[in-house]
Amino acid sequence: MTSFTPLSRMRCLLQGDRPSPNARTGRLVSIFLLSATTGLPIHGLAADMEGPKVSVIAARNQVLQQSVSVVGTVVARETTLVNTDLSGARIVSIAAEEGDLVSRGQLLATLDTSRIDVELQQNDAQAASVAAQLGQASSALDNAQISKEEAEADLTRAQKLVPKGLMSQEALEQRQKTLARAEVSVRASRQAVQSAEAAVKTVAAARKDIELRLSYTRIVAPVAGRIINRSAKVGATASSSGEQLFIIANDDQFELEAEIPQAQFDAVPVGAVAHVFLGDGGDGLTSSVRFVAPALADRTRLGRARITLPRGLMAPIGAFASARIEIGSSKGIFLPASAIANSGEEPSIKILRDNRIERKPVLLGFRQAGFVQIRSGVDEGDLVVTKSGGFMEAGDQAVPVMEQADASPVFEGN
Repeated sequence: MTSFTPLSRMRCLLQGDRPSPNARTGRLVSIFLLSATTGLPIHGLAADMEGPKVSVIAARNQVLQQSVSVVGTVVARETTLVNTDLSGARIVSIAAEEGDLVSRGQLLATLDTSRIDVELQQNDAQAASVAAQLGQASSALDNAQISKEEAEADLTRAQKLVPKGLMSQEALEQRQKTLARAEVSVRASRQAVQSAEAAVKTVAAARKDIELRLSYTRIVAPVAGRIINRSAKVGATASSSGEQLFIIANDDQFELEAEIPQAQFDAVPVGAVAHVFLGDGGDGLTSSVRFVAPALADRTRLGRARITLPRGLMAPIGAFASARIEIGSSKGIFLPASAIANSGEEPSIKILRDNRIERKPVLLGFRQAGFVQIRSGVDEGDLVVTKSGGFMEAGDQAVPVMEQADASPVFEGN
């Protein structure tokens, strides 16, 4: 356990019998070293000392949470465009509005069916006509088949009688011709049946086409999700090549499409934790990076990332939002940017040692949230002057005024 003298006792020592200047200086250094190691404030002590005063902080190892700040807009993760394959029909009703949640197959709008209804009636008549034609052709084929069978029987009898002299050769030949005519009639009747059957199939196919076009008059949602755009209007003529009647955000899923500066693009991995702020004054929400585009934009040199938003989040498409993406953490000494002097060939800091200013060159790391990582050049416990561009120079004598440091060892960048 570290023991120390209370500050009130130290002040009494300082304000009692005035010691020599060297004694006062030694005691002052001890007090500030004690404060640096224990974290006790020493503002009051500096007020009792003589000489110019400088603000200092004690360098200490900390953990800095690295993050990348991005901005972007709310977009649908995936969209489905809804139109009709039927051109020339008027829209007669609208069954869904923008913002509605719809299920797959749900009715969105209906088109006028009057023309298609007429075509269905005409098709019914054609179907009846070709059915009658098929019936007639089938009857004719049956008669031709009977005639052929009779002719075959007559020819068979004649062929038996001619060798016996009971029938002339001329009569035999006549029966052969009758059978040939009967066979021709059968073939013709069979072709007529086939033609009638083809007509029946054509009419049936035409009916399927009409029924398909009739189904197009019912515009339904091909997927479940939220309607984010509706251009359909009652009385307007639908066109398969025109503007989409509805646009649906699939599964009601939205994302933040964020832009990433080129310098930080490679540091953002898929799956990184992201804190999203929608600009509504809320506390924000925590999500993750789902997708990072493999290329930068040609003109802006900005990368793109998609950050998943909770399903059902009522954020308007195109709304501005920001996010802080965590990309890791680093441990080391971090100083305020104001403590770094960049005049000269290399960056440097000023420290206070034995009540005198010293300048030390430093090697810098990354910058974030107003802090700069010091890779080398400073030791833990060094009293670093927070305003490096002040009037004090190396060798000047000064009295330190310890600034209150952040008690948390973790700093989160913005």
